Amino acid sequence: MRKRTAFAGLVLAITLTACSGSSAASYADSAVVRAQEGLSAVGTLHQIIVAHTEGRLFPTFATAAVDDALATATKALDELDSQPPTSPETQQLYDELHPRLQDAVARATEAQEALEAADTGRIAAVDGELVRVSDQLTAFVESHA
Repeated sequence: MRKRTAFAGLVLAITLTACSGSSAASYADSAVVRAQEGLSAVGTLHQIIVAHTEGRLFPTFATAAVDDALATATKALDELDSQPPTSPETQQLYDELHPRLQDAVARATEAQEALEAADTGRIAAVDGELVRVSDQLTAFVESHA
């Protein structure tokens, strides 16, 4: 009887270890998807700003596209927040990605405000920040994909 109990305990320990490993891998996959969503949003905003500064964008299209990009960045952050970390490994991923997505949302908001105000100085400044955030999200994706 003791051998069965010990064996059952060993099987349970192995199963739990395997599940937590796959849970960490699943969390990493989800974090990469959230980072890609944020990257898509800031990349889209950068392209909108480029087209806007070259006079190739209708204002109504720009407004709708900026709103969509901001919604995408916000959704990525909200979805990351809705999936709390469950282990030290997932906490590390969260701690690495969360501020980058917060930055993406903040820069997207700044881009929206600068474009609405038609403030060329602010538009140029936020574009540089969008490129910086894009580089950070790209590095996250490349290191965790």
